Amino acid sequence: MMATTLSAPVVQYGRRKGLSRAQSAGNNSEVLPGTVDLMQVTVFPKAEWERIVSNTNSLEQEARQIYEEKKEREALHLHSKEVVKNWTNTIAGLRQKRLESKKLREEKEEEEKRLIDLEEAKFQEQKRKEAIEKARLKQYYQNDKVKTFHSALLLTEVAKERELQIELKNKMLAQSKKKEKDWQRELEEGIAEDQSKALKQLTDRRNNASELLKQIDEQKHKAELEKLGNHREGEEIQRQTKDYEMEMRRLGQRKLEEKQEIKRAHLAHISDRDFVRALEKQKEEENDEMLRRFVLAKRKMGNLKKAKEAEMNRQVEENRDRITELLSAWYKQKTDDEEERTAKAMADQEAKQKKEAQEKEEKIKADIKAITEHRLADRKKKEKEEKEAKMEALQTLYSMKESDRLFLQQQQEKMRKAEEECKNVQAVQVQQMAEKTVMAQSDREAEIKYAKQSEFFLAKEEDEFQEYAKQVIDVVTKAGRNPYALKKAAKSGTGGGHGPVYTGRGGIRPSYLVQDTSGVQLPSYNSGTTQEIKGLYESGDIQHGKRKLGFTW
Repeated sequence: MMATTLSAPVVQYGRRKGLSRAQSAGNNSEVLPGTVDLMQVTVFPKAEWERIVSNTNSLEQEARQIYEEKKEREALHLHSKEVVKNWTNTIAGLRQKRLESKKLREEKEEEEKRLIDLEEAKFQEQKRKEAIEKARLKQYYQNDKVKTFHSALLLTEVAKERELQIELKNKMLAQSKKKEKDWQRELEEGIAEDQSKALKQLTDRRNNASELLKQIDEQKHKAELEKLGNHREGEEIQRQTKDYEMEMRRLGQRKLEEKQEIKRAHLAHISDRDFVRALEKQKEEENDEMLRRFVLAKRKMGNLKKAKEAEMNRQVEENRDRITELLSAWYKQKTDDEEERTAKAMADQEAKQKKEAQEKEEKIKADIKAITEHRLADRKKKEKEEKEAKMEALQTLYSMKESDRLFLQQQQEKMRKAEEECKNVQAVQVQQMAEKTVMAQSDREAEIKYAKQSEFFLAKEEDEFQEYAKQVIDVVTKAGRNPYALKKAAKSGTGGGHGPVYTGRGGIRPSYLVQDTSGVQLPSYNSGTTQEIKGLYESGDIQHGKRKLGFTW
C-alpha cells in the first residue's frame, strides 16, 4: 500500500540507496507537473497499512461488529423460538396442545351442527316443496279459466236444482189438491180441540186468581204484624234514650264536682306556695346578714396582711443590702480570676489557630488532589461517553441505512405489486367484458328458453284443464245435468277472450275491444258477412290490391 505526504518523512521503510536529501531537494524543481515525485512517497508494508486503517476505523468496525452480533442474537432467538414452538412438554406447548384439541373439538361440533343444519335444510326444503305444491294447486284453482269453469259447473248444478224444485213444486201441488179434503176435516177437529183447551185455560186462570188473592191477604196480615213490632221497638228505643240522657246528666254532675275539688286543691297549693316563699325570704335575709359579717372579717384580715407585708419588705431590703456587699467582693475576686484565665485562653487560642491553619492547609492540598482526580475521572468518563455516543450514532447510522435499504426494497416490491395488480385488473376487466357478453347471450337464450317453457307449460296446463273438464263433463252428463255451460267454458285457449286461438303464443285466446269509450269486447261468432268484409279489406295478393286501387302499370 502507498500513501503520499506533503512533508518529508521521518522514517522511510524499504527505501533504496540513492541521492542525499539535499540533492533530492535540489532536483524537486525538475519534476514534471501533474506527476508524483517518487522521492516524496512513503511506502508502508501491508500489515502496517492495515494496522493504521484499523486504528483509524476502529469505532466504525466496532459498531459494525456490535450490529452484526445483535443481528446474530436476534436470528438465534428466532431460531430458538422456532425450535421450541413444537415442543409438547412446555407451558406454551401444553397451551398449544389444548388449543389444538379445542379446535378439533369445535370442528367436530361444527361438523355435527352442519349435519343438523343439512337435515334441517332438507326438512325445510321438503316443507317448501309441499307449500309450493299447495300454493300451485290453489293458484291453479284461482285461475280465471278454472274459476269460469267452476262457475259454469255451479250454473249447471243450479239449473239442475231449479228443475228439481219445479218438479217438487208440481208434485206438492198435486198432493195439496189430493189432501185438501183431509185438511178441512182436520181443521174442524183442530178447532174443537182448541176450544176445549181454551176452556181449560180459563178455569186454570180463575183458580190462579183466587190463590193470588189469598196470598195478598196473607201479605197484608204480615205487614200489620211487622208494623206493630216496629212500634214496640220504637217505644223501647225512646225508653233507652231517656235512660241515656239521665246517665249523661249524672256524668255531668260528677265532672262538676271533680272540677270543684280540683279548684279547692289548687287554692290550697297556692296558700302553701306563699308560705314557702315567706320562709325562703326569711332565709335569704339571714344569709345576707352572714355575708355582711364575712365582709367585715375579710377587711380586718386584709389590714393585718398589709402590716405583715410591710414588715417583710423591710427585712427584704436589709437582706438585699447585705447580698450587694457580698456580691461586690465576689465580683472583684472574679475579675482577678478572669484576667488570669483570659491570658491562658489567649495562649491556648493561638496554639489552636496555628493547628487549625495547618489542618486547613492540609485539607486544601487534599481537596486540590481530590479535585484533580475528579477532573481526570470526569474527563475519562466524558471521553467514554463520547465514544459510546459515537458508537451509538454509528449503530443508528447502520440501522438507518438498513432501514433505507429495506424501505427501498419495500417500495420496489410495492411498485411491482401495483404493476401486477394493474395487469390483474386489466385481465379481470377483459374477463368481465367477456363474461358480460356471455351473460347477455345467456340472458337472451334464457328468455327464449323461458318463452318456450312458458308455451310448454301453458300447453301442458291446457291439456290438464281439458282432461279435468272432460272428466267433469262426463260425470255431469252421467248425473243427468245439462253440460252446455261446461262445454262453453271448457273451450280451448287461455286468456278468457272471445277471439280465435293464437297458436304462436301457447294457445292464448286474446280479447278484442271496440274502438269507443265503452270498451266492450267483440263477439266471438262468425258469419258470411264477416268473411266478405274481411275479404274486402285483407288482400292476400298484392297485385290484386294494386289493380283494385287503379295502379295498372
